[in-house]
Amino acid sequence: MLSVTGRVIPPAHRAYDAALLLAFIGSALLFLVPQFFFIRQSLLANIAPGIVGDTMSLDNYRTIIADSFYLGVFLRTIVLSAVSVAFGLLLAFPTAYLLARIGSRLVRWLIVLLLISSFVSVVVKVLGLTLLLGTDGPVVRVLRALSLGFWDVRLLHNDASVAIGLVQYTLPLMVMILFGVIQNVPASLEEAAIVHGASDWRAFRRVLLPMLWPGTLAAALISFNMNMGAFTSAVLLGGGRVLTVPIMIQRKIILETDYPNAAALSLLLTLTVILVNIAALKLRPHAVMSARGG
Repeated sequence: MLSVTGRVIPPAHRAYDAALLLAFIGSALLFLVPQFFFIRQSLLANIAPGIVGDTMSLDNYRTIIADSFYLGVFLRTIVLSAVSVAFGLLLAFPTAYLLARIGSRLVRWLIVLLLISSFVSVVVKVLGLTLLLGTDGPVVRVLRALSLGFWDVRLLHNDASVAIGLVQYTLPLMVMILFGVIQNVPASLEEAAIVHGASDWRAFRRVLLPMLWPGTLAAALISFNMNMGAFTSAVLLGGGRVLTVPIMIQRKIILETDYPNAAALSLLLTLTVILVNIAALKLRPHAVMSARGG
């Protein structure tokens, strides 16, 4: 068999290409077929709990978009996800930088521990946070002692506790992504900038940050996407007081048995995440130019 360039393709290569094509088609079908029925479900009307009509319309979407309650839930979900990403980067970047630059054999074991911790069940992690931030937990006790007994602020079942849970949820992955990115940037570039009179901050802003920006943006977007779809941290640490879109979807399915509305919420959540990612990728060149020009 001849290729486009006229070269003969060996049978082994043809079999390899056919296997790749079959894998691609299978993956595409697994993604597209459920999405088709999901979209179709969102266009149907919920006649009664668990009973769906046959007429298609955009009423579910109109109901969500026109309701200030749903818009508030979407806004809260976006804000919590973005704030968690910001604080996650503040913790993950210095940690990853230190691990990438210290050059010790201990680093590989620390990375292994970090990888293991990322596979620990979210429920277990949230339970640990609940014990730490609870009314009788060690964090509250320390704050009460430091405030001479005047501390009377709850650290659980509010936006702050959910944000802490989201940071904990995505932090290991962010550290590992940034660690790999920073490792690919030679330390000699920073040293050369400092030798030529740049301060540490200027060397970071003018030399390191522009090269690390794509990887940092990727880590931030992956973390944001995970936060937008996070359910366990929000429902357990929020205690039913912090409503996010995933929690609303769960309530529509379990409590109200309103599958069309839940499907519409899910698709709007997916669309929101896609738009945020597109906007962030569009802003990337401007951010890099600003960092270089400052």
